[in-house]
Amino acid sequence: MKRINLIFALVTLAVAGFITISAQSRRAMTPEDVVSMNRASDTQISPDGRRVAFVVSSWDKEADKFNTDLWLAYDNRQQSLRLTSHPKRDDHPRWAPDSNRLAFISDRDGDPQIYVINAAGGEPERLTSHKAPVLDFEWSPDNRHIAFLAIEPREKEKTKPPVVVGEDHRFAQLWLIDTNSGQIVRLTKGERHIAGFNWSLDGARIVFTARSTPNLIDIATTEVYVTAAAPKGAPYDTRNARQLTSGNGAEDAPRFSPDGQWVSYLAHADNDPNVGPLRIHIIPVGGGSPRVLGARFDGYVRDYRWVYDSRRIIFLAGIGVVSRIYTMTLDDETPQAMTRDDGQSTAISTTYDGMNIAYVHENPRMPNEVVLLSARNMIPVLLTHLNPQLDSVMLGQVETIRWKSADGAEIEGVLVYPVGFQTGKTVPLVTYVHGGPEGAYTRSFNATWSAFPQIYAGRGYAVFMPNFRGSSNYGAAFAQANAGRTGKIDYDDIMTGIDHLVRSGIADENRLAVAGWSYGGYMSAWMIGHTKRFKCAAYGAGLSNAVSYWGTADIVSQRERLHGGTPWTARQMFDEQSPLTHLTKATTPTLIFHGEKDERVPLGQSQESFRTLKRLGVTVRLIVYPDQGHALTVPSYQLDKIRRESEWIEKYMDVRSFQ
Repeated sequence: MKRINLIFALVTLAVAGFITISAQSRRAMTPEDVVSMNRASDTQISPDGRRVAFVVSSWDKEADKFNTDLWLAYDNRQQSLRLTSHPKRDDHPRWAPDSNRLAFISDRDGDPQIYVINAAGGEPERLTSHKAPVLDFEWSPDNRHIAFLAIEPREKEKTKPPVVVGEDHRFAQLWLIDTNSGQIVRLTKGERHIAGFNWSLDGARIVFTARSTPNLIDIATTEVYVTAAAPKGAPYDTRNARQLTSGNGAEDAPRFSPDGQWVSYLAHADNDPNVGPLRIHIIPVGGGSPRVLGARFDGYVRDYRWVYDSRRIIFLAGIGVVSRIYTMTLDDETPQAMTRDDGQSTAISTTYDGMNIAYVHENPRMPNEVVLLSARNMIPVLLTHLNPQLDSVMLGQVETIRWKSADGAEIEGVLVYPVGFQTGKTVPLVTYVHGGPEGAYTRSFNATWSAFPQIYAGRGYAVFMPNFRGSSNYGAAFAQANAGRTGKIDYDDIMTGIDHLVRSGIADENRLAVAGWSYGGYMSAWMIGHTKRFKCAAYGAGLSNAVSYWGTADIVSQRERLHGGTPWTARQMFDEQSPLTHLTKATTPTLIFHGEKDERVPLGQSQESFRTLKRLGVTVRLIVYPDQGHALTVPSYQLDKIRRESEWIEKYMDVRSFQ
């Protein structure tokens, strides 16, 4: 491959397929295009650097579900190989240290268990027959054992027993299996719920994070511990493990440095359990004060890997509307970017020496693909072409925009123009509000069931995706700026962005719509209670009543931070910042979606909004998806949501003259 500018490397490869497609055969994106996309994740580069294992999720239309299978790509750019093909789940691939075998998790025989397959192909062999589902695992450095994480087994009963809320816990613990004999030894016990773990390179110790209960409401109690990994003497009581951290935050992704001198982990800025940016912390393995790496970096660290010399770390971080790969030493205050390509990168994996890096990348014109980056020449190479069916789809131009909010603060967002946009002609505008509020929109392909701007672009709409204050990727102060001001400062940021697009001659001020999911649902409900500018709204899983949410949701510390206390210490704030309080002023036709079994934002939140709007005579419809949680995971439900939302907006926006 010739040396080419890094910015154009991925784009050039991605659009190569467009060259032979005639203008007459180009088409608009459809709901089926979004649901049928093959999506890569969990890249794992082999220790020898020659192959990349990854997971591909694909639509099984007949069974109405998504299948996940293991694939292999090669450093010499041979055609990718599908390693497993099974109607059940195959995911979480992990290379054996010798690079000859892959272990993975599958539910092909019932509960998720560990299987092993030869990297050259063949039938996988079942390794574990544990009495509870396997959640996670990791090979020992000597190739002989696998440590795995599973919920403590419980005997099955004909009738589910009553649950004592807040007391009847089943903790996740560690087990050890000999990969040759199949012998299993329980490694940990005790009343701590283990969330993540990592072997030391000498195989003698395991570092893990654990909290006081399995409940997410106790996530702020998560700390980092170190215990022995030897089968002799196990199980080790987690209460006796050496505790390395003690703070208010939630630590994650614990790892030993290769020399065993440091333990690293991810934690939020200022030890806040709820709000970013996530940063890499290190602490001496024998104990001491933790140190934040890259303290001047405002990006949000998503994942990281040590390099063999124990002096350098490679990591993935979101900064503004892009996410890139960076590197830094233990002494750097500011990291160096290894990639500068447009778009969003995820699922980083590196070789031991840090010279080869595999990851998943997407940009405004390319769906997610597996990429291999050599640190020798810093040129990314595409290893896959997973969605050739999208080569003929017409895409709207994507632009990063900035504007001043009501108080003068600069805010950033992403704008998708309609296909064939003509300067000087205003177009209808859909505003998507992201979740979190700690989420962030990036310059990615952005095609999911919750947000699908290119479908609208193909129908004549512009789509606005603002990163209001409270979003990640812009530093701690920006992420924390909405505390005590939700529905106010973020509302101003979004509405001034819409005003900017109207003044710029892009958006038709008489044809505005708002949509979102989760926190985006909260803001959509808030906005229709504070302005009549929107022709319609379509949102899902949004909080409406902060008080009832506090009493029923699976995690509430975020609300306490945002509202400055509990419902009895900050009741006025809880009421003032609840959309329900203001819906009496709403007149906007509203479509609401919700999963029946959503624990993050319980169904009652949408029911309260629906009943209020219905009683007030506002045009409103509530769609409930059976057995779904906070995300829609059934393909037919995703299709239904996309179609209903787009049809609702089209009905009230009347864009026929723009198509």
